[in-house]
Order: sequence, then structure tokens, then C-alpha cells
Amino acid sequence: MVAVGQTAPAQRSTRVVRDVSDAHGGGRYVLSDISALKVSSSSELFILDRSEAHVIVLDTLGRYKRTIGRRGSGPGELSGQALAMQLQDSLLLISDLSARRLVVFGLDGRHVRTVSAMQASNTGSSSGPVTAIPMRGGQIEVTTPGSVNFQADLFSRVLFRQAGRSDTIAVIPAGLFTFTVQQRNSSHPSFAATAFGDGGAWAVRSDTLLAHADGFSGRVRWITLSENGPRVAQTAMLPGPAAPLARADFDSVRVRLEASYKKRDPSTRLVLTDAPTQRSLATHALFDATGNLWIGGAPAGRTVRWTVFSPRAQLLYTVSLPASFRLNDVRNGRLYGKTVDEDGVPVIRILELIGP
Repeated sequence: MVAVGQTAPAQRSTRVVRDVSDAHGGGRYVLSDISALKVSSSSELFILDRSEAHVIVLDTLGRYKRTIGRRGSGPGELSGQALAMQLQDSLLLISDLSARRLVVFGLDGRHVRTVSAMQASNTGSSSGPVTAIPMRGGQIEVTTPGSVNFQADLFSRVLFRQAGRSDTIAVIPAGLFTFTVQQRNSSHPSFAATAFGDGGAWAVRSDTLLAHADGFSGRVRWITLSENGPRVAQTAMLPGPAAPLARADFDSVRVRLEASYKKRDPSTRLVLTDAPTQRSLATHALFDATGNLWIGGAPAGRTVRWTVFSPRAQLLYTVSLPASFRLNDVRNGRLYGKTVDEDGVPVIRILELIGP
């Protein structure tokens, strides 16, 4: 189904250009746990490695250029929970989630500043990690469930915070099953992530624009940010509707989880207490170098459908990518993401768009 006022989008495909791995580095770097990837206007790859707590910079052939940051808690240092990264103008912004701070580098590796996200937000919340991104007139803050407990809710919140003011941009369900673990002598609540996806996605472009896609309704909003606060500039609809989840979907998750619990206690029984009702249309989002908005949904079998909108909210085309490929950036018709090769080794895969 296509929303009223929109024509059916073209479908494009891709071909593999190359894989980049540490085998190309001559022993100068190791890619062990890739948590984020961005591509600069000069086609340098900035790869955030959580396990190594640093950013490796490569060219598109995998040749080593430099290392940015190192493990630690001081200025210009990162913890093992540095998971999110943005390129903004000539700066590299890294959200260090466990330390709840934003570490800013120049693209040459120079440390610019470190900002405490908790001090900046002044929320005092302990419900989950905070990602902070400076924007014009304020900053975007994203609080996630983090180490989920049942005194906190299972949502991510996207806020635009200014001096003396805070606007909620989006509240995104975390896409979790919750259930009660019943055992012979006890019972307790627990949760599990699923392949059906979070209930929405967001992305930022430069310091003035944020997009949010609702994974259940399919509504997409482009929101401009300024000293006057957030303003919805335009909207669109994702092709849908979102597919409902059936009892068989719930049972497949329950059986898998119950089997793992039974290895420790054969008396275990799981009782579902809450679950998503639909397969999300939007679990990831990003802006490409030209301002097109890319929105990926929950996996359908072995593929993920990405829907692409122009900067004016026109539905352009869709692309189906392997579910094992996590798209991180798009520039000059090439798609950059992380996956693993046939031996299970982490690699950066570069794809090229083909088709109309």
C-alpha cells in the first residue's frame, strides 16, 4: 500500500564493490567490535570500535590513516560503551554512553572538547544512557532504556533541550517482549529483544534538522530546530501498513527463550506479559550526503527494506538489503555498512546503487 498522494516508488538494487577488513591494514589496526561508521566528504572512513575504545580512520581501500581517541576517562578518552557517532561539519561527535558525555574531535584527531551529557541535561535520570548532540539553539538528547529494569519504562525519548525549556520530539517503544519467569520456587519479570524492531527511528542532519519515523503508523516528520524551538517542516508516509504479529511469532520467541532457561532449571515456564503488536516499519534512519532520508524497517526474512525520501519529502525509491548488513552511511551512490564475512570476521562492506 502507498499513502494517498504518493506514487509507488521505484525499486533499486545494489552490487558489492569491496569488503574492507583488518587484513588490508598490514597489522596496523584490528576491527573487533564496530559500533558506528561514518564517511567524510574526502571519502575517509571513520570506524568507531567499542572494544578498542577508539576511532580508526581508513581510506576506502582499507589503508590505515590514523587513530582518534584512546581508552580512559580523561579528556579525549573513551570508555568501552562509546556506541554512537556523528559527523557535523568538520567535527566528529562521539557519545560515550556509560560515561554520559559527548567527546568532540576534529577530523584530524585533535581533541576539541568533552561535555557531560548529564550536566548539560540536568535531568538526574538513571533510566538509561544519554546521547547528546549539539544543535542550533540547544541540543538533542536521547535517553534509552539502557540496563532495563522494571521500575523504568521501555521507551527511548528524543528531546530538544534549551535553556529553561525541553520539548519531547518522539517517544519510541523499545521493541521488547516482557514476560514472567515462573520456576519451582520463585518467579520474576524479565525481557528480551526481538527481531521485530524498535517502534521508530530518528536521524539528524547538520545542526538544524531532525527526522523521526514512527514504525507503527508509518508517519515521517522533518523537524527544524532553532532558538525558537522545534517546528515540523514537512511530513510523509512510509509504504505500509506495518505487518501485525501473530501468535506464532510470540510462540517462536517464547520457545527459544524458555529452552535457554530450562538448561539451568528444567521447571522454568515463561508467561508473556507484553509484546509489540506489529513488525516495525522504521527501526533505523540516516541522512545521506545529499540530504535524502533513508529509513530501514524490521527484517522480513533475510532482507531489510529501506525507503528513501528526497529533502522535500518525496518518496524516491526502495532498496532491499541483506538483514546481516547494517547500513551506516550513504555517499555518492555508495552504501557503507558493517557485516561479517563467511568466516564470521567483522568487515566494512561497500555497496553501489544500481537500477533506475
